[in-house]
Amino acid sequence: MSKHRISARIAVLATSGFIVFGGLIIVNQTFNTSQPEDTITSEQLSQQPPAQDTREEPEQKPEKPTVQVPKPEPQARTPEPDERPESSSEKQETIRETVPEEQVYYPLLTANDPGYAASWPLVTMKASAAWDITTGSEQTVVAVIDGGYGLQHEDLVDAWYINPGETGLTQAGDQCWTGNPEDKQTNDCDDDGNGYADDWRGWNFVLGDNNPAAGRENPNGDGVAHGTQVAGLVGASGNNGTGIATLSWNTKVMPLQALSDDGPGFTSDVAAAVYYAVDNGADVINMSLGGSSYDPALEEATTYAYENGVPVVAASGNCGTGTELGCQGLGAGFITYPARNPHVIAVGAVNQSNQRASFSSYGVALDVVAPGSGTINSPTWTQANQTSLYSGSLFGTSFASPYVASLVALIKGIRPDSSPDDIFALVMATTTKPSSMSSAFYTTQFGHGIIDAERAVTVAQTLNAVTTAPTLMQAGGVRSERSFDPNTSLGSGCVSQEVTTYCAIAMRQTSTQFDRFLPYTLVGTETQAGWTWSTSIIADGSWDIQAVQGEERSPIYTLSRK
Repeated sequence: MSKHRISARIAVLATSGFIVFGGLIIVNQTFNTSQPEDTITSEQLSQQPPAQDTREEPEQKPEKPTVQVPKPEPQARTPEPDERPESSSEKQETIRETVPEEQVYYPLLTANDPGYAASWPLVTMKASAAWDITTGSEQTVVAVIDGGYGLQHEDLVDAWYINPGETGLTQAGDQCWTGNPEDKQTNDCDDDGNGYADDWRGWNFVLGDNNPAAGRENPNGDGVAHGTQVAGLVGASGNNGTGIATLSWNTKVMPLQALSDDGPGFTSDVAAAVYYAVDNGADVINMSLGGSSYDPALEEATTYAYENGVPVVAASGNCGTGTELGCQGLGAGFITYPARNPHVIAVGAVNQSNQRASFSSYGVALDVVAPGSGTINSPTWTQANQTSLYSGSLFGTSFASPYVASLVALIKGIRPDSSPDDIFALVMATTTKPSSMSSAFYTTQFGHGIIDAERAVTVAQTLNAVTTAPTLMQAGGVRSERSFDPNTSLGSGCVSQEVTTYCAIAMRQTSTQFDRFLPYTLVGTETQAGWTWSTSIIADGSWDIQAVQGEERSPIYTLSRK
């Protein structure tokens, strides 16, 4: 079991827990048989007018998370950790038992699909041009760690990842063979030996069983639709003549429930879900949740993902003004954990005008932004309509993060062996810079900018042919070669041995592991690339700088603040 580092996990999990909060959509607070407010049916979705590629300010609802949690008057009493059902997985129970004090989580708040034409987010992210290069691969798996899921929704039913080790019939010689063939989905045996019996379609870490369906505890709960909405923006089936399209049409979604129908979840369950995702074939992890306190347990889990080649994408949080419920005392812009963790892509939200959504958290830990405020359609769930209902609008960094996870899946479709560091560069060094960035390479309000699917997959495809490392040309500060002063200009350059390719400059702060990138630029044997940049994009401390061409990197050059 050394691969899973159980003892190391237990040591860290025994020390911490944290609270998660943010933007969340309540589809229906009290059950009735009428259509919930701010949702639309499949037929209504197909009748929406086409989206316009405009930067004029549209008329829209006030920018705030549709539901802010913790709620002052919760719909249902938050359960105690000891009230959770015992998990059928011994591995999950081992993690639960090592946490002496659990704290509470809350969720953050051209295709032929009829919803595509009306999707301004896809226009903003340049999806149509990206699809001329790739529409994604069904071999790519994105684990979504969230609430329960509308497993039978028309636009998701074919998108779920199916575990091949827990499907089909048992045969003679199998570890679960009883003398008669039995269905592996229901034989109450761990056929694939991963510590979770019958996990043929994800896992429910809240109830400790193999059914991550929405509404099992409380079909009217505050968080009952959140997982479905996030999963839809990650991987709704594309080009199927139904519902919506997202960036990657063919991605498989691994549904992992770690938050309850009412919203709350617990540290050990979220961490266990991360380990499950990494150990069971996920290529990307999306976490539309966040907490206000540093949590070594979750950092251990996200670091495990990074070290095992699985990039993690997380919502930056909804503390843009600092006055949002749950943000008091944290300060305006506070970026939550795990988005703040090393080696996690922290995602903020923009609206249709390419402005930072007022609720969206910002700061030096922010990496990129994506659409997350306004008229955003995604599959949703109510007890009355579990198969064909869609959101009319969504507000929260919860809904920007899955677009980035879908972009990572799109990239993985043509560059399947990309390491997390390669993915970080392809996402952050190919962005569109909105006018509010004033041509800067990085700002704390927007990170590196708005994700650009067309440019990301264009660069990714080109980098597949790279076989040589680039050469970095770097100028230091005026006082010494390897130092920098604040708000001064430095120069970086890249020399390539490839005939034609792309090169970027990667900078990583040694203490925090925060990343900065100068954008991917065409280079070749006849063309060098050069950038002049302000040291305002990097903070104090030391930074390791490299020229990068995909997985090929120059030796490290270290710059330090003097």
